[in-house]
Amino acid sequence: MCVEELRARLAALAEANAVVERAIRDLLDAARGVEAGDRAGADVLLEAAGVVGRCEQARHGQLIQVLGQVDRVGARRAGLKPWIATHLDVSDGRARGIAQAAKRIGAVPELAEPLSSGRVGADTVRALSRTAKAVEGTGRDRAAVLAETLAVSAREGVGAAVQRVRVLEHTIDPDSSEELLTKQRAKSFARVVELEGGMCRFEVLLDPVRATTLRCALDQQVAAWIRERQFDRVDPLPRDVRGTDQLCAQAVVRLAEVFLKAGPARRGARFSAPVLFSAPLDGDGLAESVYGVLVPRSAIPAPGDPGARVLHHRDGRPVLLDGKAIDLDPVARLASPAQRVALGFRDRHCTYPGCRRPLTWSLHAHHKKPYRPGGRTTVENMSLLCPEHHTLIHHSKP
Repeated sequence: MCVEELRARLAALAEANAVVERAIRDLLDAARGVEAGDRAGADVLLEAAGVVGRCEQARHGQLIQVLGQVDRVGARRAGLKPWIATHLDVSDGRARGIAQAAKRIGAVPELAEPLSSGRVGADTVRALSRTAKAVEGTGRDRAAVLAETLAVSAREGVGAAVQRVRVLEHTIDPDSSEELLTKQRAKSFARVVELEGGMCRFEVLLDPVRATTLRCALDQQVAAWIRERQFDRVDPLPRDVRGTDQLCAQAVVRLAEVFLKAGPARRGARFSAPVLFSAPLDGDGLAESVYGVLVPRSAIPAPGDPGARVLHHRDGRPVLLDGKAIDLDPVARLASPAQRVALGFRDRHCTYPGCRRPLTWSLHAHHKKPYRPGGRTTVENMSLLCPEHHTLIHHSKP
């Protein structure tokens, strides 16, 4: 086919697209006139959404095929990804996926009709691309394997198709699953974003193995609460914990409470300081969380609940930990666990000038007045230092 004929077909396509765009605009103008609550009108609009959605899927499949032909011709030395990211308003990651799909399946004759039908969505396209990559160079019948992936997606859904691809990848290369898990673990993270008013957003990305552990624990707890509500007619939760999202949030907190209530050996964190809140001795005023947020004193856990409570004088000096005196043995050589808890709450980080290393750095309890000349082992005479600066202070003295 000559270039002139290609241009003529392109012009015809642009004209046809303009007709479709006008038809959709007219449809939207008519949709804005449908009255709220008109169920018959809503049904028609849903049919329209289905038509538009199938058109979009067909266009995506056809885009993959056109780009597949571009890749076959091989005229773009820099590859397809830069062009896609620049001209199609997609992220680099999405552009890479489209380019890979075009290269792997865009020119496969057996997929021409399915990709143009509007029945194959972007997720199925990605599953087909992974299938083609998995069988590349193995001697397997690529068309037959792609047809099976397509059939599974149509019959059981794209999730089942993706699972089939994973099994295929593992069968062809058993080490690939281990490598994938290693990469996923390396990408995992958990971080806390502090918001206005003391609220926090927890962002967690986990590999499938660790995610399964966490999700199973959350599901077990939420299911137990739902059964209590439905069958036992007992509601063990605050009244504002109603929807599924709120139940999951409460379940996360419940996991933390179980951890904090366990003994140090069970927690596997013998030197952790599970203090949550501090409050004045006289019972008045607000309580302060270990992260510096003020909350109503009535909302903090009672003694015996998970997490310790520190009571302090008005000047901030810690006095009691869960009702027991903190400075029990001022002549002891080392700080007691209770003193470490109190120091952690008071200092929050390394007290060396300019250092902000947090409690998670296993900070040391340092005697301001040295112990040997008679320095007392009290909270008032100690401060927290990170290991580096604790060593520096002791070695810098004559």
